[in-house]
Amino acid sequence: MTEEKKFIRKKPSRLTTIRDISPEFRGPVRIIGIVVDSSPGSALVQDLYDEDVKKAGSIWITIEGTLEPKKKYLIIGDVTEKTDGEDKIPWLNAILAHDIDALDIALYKEVLELEKKVTKTMS
Repeated sequence: MTEEKKFIRKKPSRLTTIRDISPEFRGPVRIIGIVVDSSPGSALVQDLYDEDVKKAGSIWITIEGTLEPKKKYLIIGDVTEKTDGEDKIPWLNAILAHDIDALDIALYKEVLELEKKVTKTMS
């Protein structure tokens, strides 16, 4: 007789920009960013596809291993918060970090815009 394994179904991660993440944000997210600073177990990641670099957000992530600085990654994880005195800082516990250095960002943006148009016309 075989044992049946039960898997806990997780919510799908939603694509968001780093600047839109706040300490109150809950649930799994997908972000695309470039690594600004990295050390074993953590990295500082900045928004990749913001037109205005001054408005680009950044977030610290906890990850198993080390990410390479100046490389682009698709990161999936859960948003948590870290308390620094009275300030609450959003933090991302990464489940997956995939190197997307070869991704054409302009084409990716175009696809996202097309997806928004299709979704809007279907609803």
